Amino acid sequence: MDELEFLKKDWKRQEADLPKVSIDSLYKMIHKRSSSIMKWILYISIIEFLFWTILNAFTINTKSLNSLKELHLYEFEIVATFIHYCLLIYFIYIFYKNYKEVQTTENTSILMKRILKVRKTVNYYVIYNLVMAFVIGMIVFIASALYSPKIQKLYIVSKDGSTSLPLTFIITFLAMFLFMIGIFWLFYKLLYGILLRRLQRNYKELNKLELRN
Repeated sequence: MDELEFLKKDWKRQEADLPKVSIDSLYKMIHKRSSSIMKWILYISIIEFLFWTILNAFTINTKSLNSLKELHLYEFEIVATFIHYCLLIYFIYIFYKNYKEVQTTENTSILMKRILKVRKTVNYYVIYNLVMAFVIGMIVFIASALYSPKIQKLYIVSKDGSTSLPLTFIITFLAMFLFMIGIFWLFYKLLYGILLRRLQRNYKELNKLELRN
């Protein structure tokens, strides 16, 4: 026991001899990490924007345009695409603005507020994309049920003369559709979730610095 106590005292003495990191140095390290994370959020959003733009450019052809016209979605597709890209550009601009603001922040409390703002913006961005995918998917399903010749062949005629889609078809579609939405959610959770968790850690460390001041 005496030997153990001696080792503990020796360890504490060595720890006391180590140079102490100042609060200012800690703030600078956290600031640098936060700025880097926000830069990556900006870069990833730009890469994602370019990926979907290139993918859409390669998938648009005469056949796909005729399919949209057949479903009476041609004008809707143009308007929805325009609004979608405007909002994506807006989010990218906000990410860029947040990144530039954080770079010039020299106050702990302000940096904490901007970290919270960035986390909130990213969450809004993810929610927007998921809601947009859900709404577009449901509109395409309804339009297909109303106008697609292939889908109309599946309709069942009841005794009173009314027609309806088989329940198994609707359930299968919804299950597959929700599965795809879940895949998108996991994609965003993985892509942005890691960065947001790191920002949250930075926020907690900044909060500790504020309490020490």
